[in-house]
Order: sequence, then C-alpha cells, then structure tokens
Amino acid sequence: MANIFLVSPIQDQQSGHYIHDSFVRMGHKVAFFDWRKVAQDMGVKKMNEELISAMKELKPDLTVIIKGLGITGETIKKIKETHTKPIVGWVFDVTLGGTYVKDVEPYVDFIKELDMFYTMDNDAVPELKDLGVNAKWLTEGCFLPAHSEQVLNSVQTKRYGSDIVFLGSVGSIHKNRTQFLKRIWEEGFNLKIYGEIAYPEGKEPDWVKECHTGFSAINNMHSVCCGSSKIILGIDGWPDRSKSWSARMYRTMAPGGFYLTTHTKDIEEHFELGEHLDTFKDEDELIEKIIYWLNDDEKRERVSKAGQDLVLRDYKFENRLQEIVNDAKL
Repeated sequence: MANIFLVSPIQDQQSGHYIHDSFVRMGHKVAFFDWRKVAQDMGVKKMNEELISAMKELKPDLTVIIKGLGITGETIKKIKETHTKPIVGWVFDVTLGGTYVKDVEPYVDFIKELDMFYTMDNDAVPELKDLGVNAKWLTEGCFLPAHSEQVLNSVQTKRYGSDIVFLGSVGSIHKNRTQFLKRIWEEGFNLKIYGEIAYPEGKEPDWVKECHTGFSAINNMHSVCCGSSKIILGIDGWPDRSKSWSARMYRTMAPGGFYLTTHTKDIEEHFELGEHLDTFKDEDELIEKIIYWLNDDEKRERVSKAGQDLVLRDYKFENRLQEIVNDAKL
C-alpha cells in the first residue's frame, strides 16, 4: 500500500474521480489536490505555492499529476529540493487548446522536470523525448462502477436508445464531427446526440437541434445509452496520431456497446477490426458500415460481447495505474 497524492481536477466526476477511486480500490491511500479549482479560486501563482506546501506536508510515496496546466517547472524543481519520491504526469489530450503538446513551451518546461510523463498520443513520445521529457505512451481505461453493463427496461430503451448514438460535444474544435454526424442525419438514420453544444448560442444548425437530446450523458447514464442503442459512434479528433483514440472507446465497450469509430493510426495493434469493434475512414465508408452492422444483429451483438470481454480484462483504470505504480517501483 502506498500513499499517493493525486493532483487532478475532480469536480467533473469523470477521469479524476475514476483515478482516485481506482487507486483506493487497489488498496492505496489517496489525497487529492484539484489544481484547476485552486487556480480558478486563488490564481495560478497561489496554486503553485499551495502545491509546494501540500507536498511538504503529505510527503507522498507517489505523486500523479493529471494535465497540470499552470504548474511550472520551477515548482517541481522546488519540490524536488527536499522530496525524492516519484512525481509523474499524465495528459489525456493530443493538443492543449488546439496546439500539440510539444509546441506548448511552458508546459514542456513543466513536464521536463517530472520523473515520467505519460501521454495517450504515441506519436508524441519521440517528439517529447527529443525535448528532454521522459515520455511514455499510456492509454486510459474504464472504471467499472461508472461503466458497467446496465439492466434496462423497455421504457429506458425507448427513451435513451437509438440506431446510432454519439456521446460527445458538437460544434467544438473537432470539425470532423460535424461532417460525419450531418451526413448520418442527411441519410435519414435514427441518430441521437448526447453532449455539449459548443456552437455560439442561437447558431446551432437545425439538424443538431433535431438530434440533440438536451443533455450530456456521463457515468451510468452513458452506460444506459450504450446498452440501449445499436451503434455507438466514435469520432476521434486526431486519427493520424498513433493510438490516440478517445476514452469513449472504453466507456462504450465496457457496458457492452457496439463501437464504430474513426480509423485511428495503429488501432489494429490493440483491437481486431470486425471482432472487437469496427472503424471507418471517410463518410462513404461510414454509411456503408452503418448499413452493414444495422442489418446483422447477431454479428453485431457477438462483436459487442467480444469487445466488452477484452476491455473488462485489459483496459480498466486499475490496469493503467498498476503500470504507473510498477514504473515508480513501489
């Protein structure tokens, strides 16, 4: 058992919460520091000062920083003057505000001081190593209390289910989402969208208004949508970046959803296409795949079950966190 200090946003009740509770389920003691909230409430400078003070008081065996925007390299240097235990970082984004991590100089200055920096973008590993960052690829996972298979009644299935569901924001920096989702709507498929509407108020297109359910679905509600729908659509923002698929993959497959997603580079190294999930490369192939999978319930359900079994075995947050613990030699 280790004393772990988790420096992560917690309030959104998603990844930070999953990591915290997964560490606890693994038998570790966990303290947390919500860098985002402290920075919002007290300012970035004070947030760095508070982090230094917390580290001195807690003396953790392992510190895990999730993203850590605003934390400076000087802060990590200051902590390391008296603290010798591992401090690692992990980012779940290919870009920071639309800019590749390697090109965000203040952030690189911060992560260079960490003992290890984990990224879900495999192509970023050599890029960051060239800048002096001890980088390693590490994907996310599912968290079973939030992403387990749900027992549904007919009312839930009718209300939350659809032939095709997209669980994510629309109108954001991911322009290809609009391209694919609009094409599905134009082809006349039964489509529901759960997620943030990122268009300026009053500017959302009519097709978005028609398909949007009015709320975002997270945690168990996300699993309800996955279990009650035939196809869960994934639209990754950077399919040309190696292994940079969204955590939506695990959150869809864990509760038994059938996942049809953009073909992200090197996905075949981890998932067998047509056996665990399926992919598409352009609009025309997307429509072809939708028609194919909607017309074969038996095969679609078989693939869903195989994908679910794989994710529940190998792609839980506990799997990922154990790798971090092993790297830290705890």
